[in-house]
Amino acid sequence: MKKGNKAAGSLIAMLGVITAVIIVGQLTEVPKLPLLLITLLFVVGILFYSNAQAQKTSIGWGAMKYPQLIYGMLGIFVYVGVEVTIDNNFGALLKTPGYMTELGLDESEISHYISLYWGSLMIGRWTGAVSVFNLKGTAKIIARIVVPFIAFAVVLLVNRAYGSDVSDVYGYAVCVAIAIAAFFYGQEKPVKTLVTVSVLAAVAMLIGVATSGLVSVYAFMAGGLFCSVMWPCIFALGVAGLGKYTSQGSAFLIMMILGAAVIPPLQGSLGDMSAIGMHNSYLLAAACFVFLAWMGIKTKAVLKRQGLDFDNQIGGGH
Repeated sequence: MKKGNKAAGSLIAMLGVITAVIIVGQLTEVPKLPLLLITLLFVVGILFYSNAQAQKTSIGWGAMKYPQLIYGMLGIFVYVGVEVTIDNNFGALLKTPGYMTELGLDESEISHYISLYWGSLMIGRWTGAVSVFNLKGTAKIIARIVVPFIAFAVVLLVNRAYGSDVSDVYGYAVCVAIAIAAFFYGQEKPVKTLVTVSVLAAVAMLIGVATSGLVSVYAFMAGGLFCSVMWPCIFALGVAGLGKYTSQGSAFLIMMILGAAVIPPLQGSLGDMSAIGMHNSYLLAAACFVFLAWMGIKTKAVLKRQGLDFDNQIGGGH
């Protein structure tokens, strides 16, 4: 088996472009927005170019010949980017006059909102961890309902211990309940779960943009709940059917956490534009989640053409 030298070359080129854009953006006065858009186009272009070349001759391309890996790589890129960008720009949004209060919140008033966003990721991952204990039937159902609320309570108690007033986020329990329903509906099936939580996350971002105050804050924080189970879904889809190239494909997927270096500054650049503003810049997050939903559907179709009905053959029930 020949090593994937051509694939490695493509990924090194991608890394080089992203690094160069960061350096140019930091050291020059060149506007960041066009640089970041060019970077996105380059990432998409090089991945599909690599796959097209690998389809012609697989020698030297390794796992790159599998279209599900290409979609998975883009999925990880977008997922990590949107997960980070929601939080990275959340503080600036909370401080924006007219969003939560007339003058905007100060630093001391935003910590429990930021904490609950990351706590939302923990809530979802604790729920996913229930499967590790091999519970069956009613016991598993009860655990998957109770564990998320225990995790939510832990986040609130930690914030209370640090002196934050968390009374205004008790209502966030409704968002936790919606997430639990989504996890049950997904039945631990990668495609069904990914599409479900991606659609809900996109809707949450749109609600967040269309409203202000606590409703908007809840909606943006809920992005963490829905993001919490995306990584394993995308990863499983990306390496499905790779056979002997599974390890190589896994390494390629992990490299795509580079999305955290592109999407957050892209949203920040949009938020800095007076015609858009930080609040409306969250439409970018909504677009990312729409892409992830589409990616799940597209990858399922790709796998089906290869004789792998992924959810039915790999996914488990509850």
